Amino acid sequence: MPEIRQDPATKEWVIIATDRAKRPEDFARTEKKKKLPRHSSRCPFCPGNESKTPGEIYSNRDGNGNWTLRVVPNKFPALVSDGSPLREEKLDFFRRVSGIGDHEVIIESPYHNDSFGEIDDDKAFEIVAAYHLRYRELSRDKRLKLVKIFRNHGVEAGTSLEHPHSQIVATPVVPLHIRHQLEEATRFYDNHGECVFCRLIDMELKVKSRVVTKEHGFLVIEPFASRMPFETWVIPLEHHATFGEIDAMELKG
Repeated sequence: MPEIRQDPATKEWVIIATDRAKRPEDFARTEKKKKLPRHSSRCPFCPGNESKTPGEIYSNRDGNGNWTLRVVPNKFPALVSDGSPLREEKLDFFRRVSGIGDHEVIIESPYHNDSFGEIDDDKAFEIVAAYHLRYRELSRDKRLKLVKIFRNHGVEAGTSLEHPHSQIVATPVVPLHIRHQLEEATRFYDNHGECVFCRLIDMELKVKSRVVTKEHGFLVIEPFASRMPFETWVIPLEHHATFGEIDAMELKG
């Protein structure tokens, strides 16, 4: 079973999941970018290979009954869903939590060569709506403290399969860097009586130079203190505490 271990020096939580090393890979480190086929018989995410993934949690289907999007448990999960997140401390120093949580894969399209950057608005809405649905469902599990949605692109980002997909991980602990962000947001509110992100929106709209666009209920910016090249923030203009609180109109945005 996976474990979540706390680094005694930094207090950061780290997932230890050795079975993740067994994942299949479509990429070689030295391989150049290649043109992908519409369908791959060896890809576990392509139509016809549904038996190669764990049982479906959720799906969308067209008028002919063919799936257009599937959500399945990750076959090589970082965390497992059965059990309770039991804490253990050895010698009053080494702290760990059993690796209870959830790890799902959103197979975004039946087409092996679809690209998120090139799909139409309706398809993008279908994917984001699936994120929202699963986020809300996993958030109801009282054992879990954090739901995180992520999408890797390319082998250097950690992708092991070419087929377009995203992942959702729900954990029983909150990582230290996220706790720090929440604490700073709380401190800002205590000191100034307003939300730090609401103030950020106002200030970025005044400066304007870092604004990419403002439309459909969202502000897109290049942050003042970017941590990496091309870092981009998408911020809802309405004040929401979580992704689960946004409405259908914002999802379509």
